[in-house]
Amino acid sequence: MVSNVENVDPREVQMLQQYLNEFSQEIEAYSAQLQMLEQRRIESLTAVDTINTIKENPDNTVLLQIGGGASLKVKIVEADKTLLNIGSDVIVERNYDETSSYLKDRVKEMEALEKKITESISQLQKQAKEIAKKIESAYKQMQA
Repeated sequence: MVSNVENVDPREVQMLQQYLNEFSQEIEAYSAQLQMLEQRRIESLTAVDTINTIKENPDNTVLLQIGGGASLKVKIVEADKTLLNIGSDVIVERNYDETSSYLKDRVKEMEALEKKITESISQLQKQAKEIAKKIESAYKQMQA
């Protein structure tokens, strides 16, 4: 990269700036993915809590969100049965314990993926910081 302190090539600085921009875009993409995973993880944990609450009080009514900020109060028709989307729009019927177990496993998978993404973001930020230092150094050399 910028190694010769006497001669700073503007093309080299431009290339470093492009690298920095690419790192920033990657960090933004990873951050968006991380945010989406976090939302899905929270939804899964909320579903587990809801299942546990219904299990304890099967005769209570629950709120069913129907969209647009509207909800309905409904009674559970089939106690201990859920319809679970296991991917690719495949829906299976499971009992509460199986559904809770499945969702908890998914939460663990999402947490592991969140950890990997967070590590990737940290690595990219570290590399971007190094490039930013090199660009700053090059600009100082050009001004001197």
